[in-house]
Amino acid sequence: MILRTALLLVLLVCSSVSAQVPVAKNLGATLSEDERVAAALERSLGAFLAEARNGQFSEACVEPGQLERYSFFFKGLSGLGQREGDSPPSLLKSYPLDDARYSVTVAFAGVRDGAPFISKIVELEASPHGEGYRFGCPFEAKTADFRTKTLGSVTFHSSGALDEQAAAEFVRFKEAFSDLTKAQDRHLDYYCFRSLDELLQSYGFVFDAGKCNFLKCDLGFTDDGGRAYLTGTDNPNYTFEYVGEFLAHSLPRSEELYGPFVNGMSAYYGGYALSGDDMQTLRAQFRARLAAEPEIDFLHEYKQGRSSSVNRHFTHYVIGAFLCEEVVEQHGFDRALQLLRSGADGERFFANIQDILGVDEDGFHALILRLIDAEPA
Repeated sequence: MILRTALLLVLLVCSSVSAQVPVAKNLGATLSEDERVAAALERSLGAFLAEARNGQFSEACVEPGQLERYSFFFKGLSGLGQREGDSPPSLLKSYPLDDARYSVTVAFAGVRDGAPFISKIVELEASPHGEGYRFGCPFEAKTADFRTKTLGSVTFHSSGALDEQAAAEFVRFKEAFSDLTKAQDRHLDYYCFRSLDELLQSYGFVFDAGKCNFLKCDLGFTDDGGRAYLTGTDNPNYTFEYVGEFLAHSLPRSEELYGPFVNGMSAYYGGYALSGDDMQTLRAQFRARLAAEPEIDFLHEYKQGRSSSVNRHFTHYVIGAFLCEEVVEQHGFDRALQLLRSGADGERFFANIQDILGVDEDGFHALILRLIDAEPA
């Protein structure tokens, strides 16, 4: 009994000396004016950062419910400090949020190819736990003052005014798409951020070199096991990314979904990614590419994956949109689901096309010409 109690105490205290990452202090930054609190925070922070470096978080350092609720946050921390040239994390600042909790800002930097770099600057929320602290995502506090509006099965959250017409269009699509897939239309929290920066900062990522900081906005994703949808596009009807996220969380055997066709279906229903280009626009772009390069072979281009693009759109995604349109309109959505389940690596993709459309690989190029309304060369 004594041994069991001792083991439990070890698990509860996020201050293990056996797994610690040293933390530098930028220009004399301190975790707390109270030396006892500062020492507990430093031990706990070192243990948490060791777990982040290994990508495995324990109940000692993280409240278990946060790992699913803010998976984007914890994935963003995982693996930091592992690469050659990475420096020890540096404490930038720490201040009390109330009588018990602290906000702690840490920078991750180093030297690569002889040049200094900063990979991330992250705000953590520290809460007392046992004799130490747990660390979590500040998302709830960062979005506490957002406006909310519930329409049907969606609650929209935004820092500014909401385009309710666009929001209503999204709700209608969400409900209709649930019917098509025969999946449950469960409640969704839709966070409509004005920009990528606002999205990242709400998660505590003050700076993230790996998250397209050169863009004003970025694609959307789901969190909290698919119960929250977030986008930095300032668009309450950003359907493109929602389609793929919904399919991944709602369809049985989602491990069989073929990514390029998932993105093709997303473009068919929601326009292409950030550009929003609709099917007519995409067809015109492909016809223009064909006119400029009459010898092009769309089968070859498709198999190039992300190495081939038309008008800065990945060729295989757009071809997937053309195929989705043809299958849905001529053979029904269930047959499109068959094409979706072509295997994670697309191992059944061309066999499914032949089964559904009666076209083998030799006829693939001619099929795409027909779908873009182009004449063969």
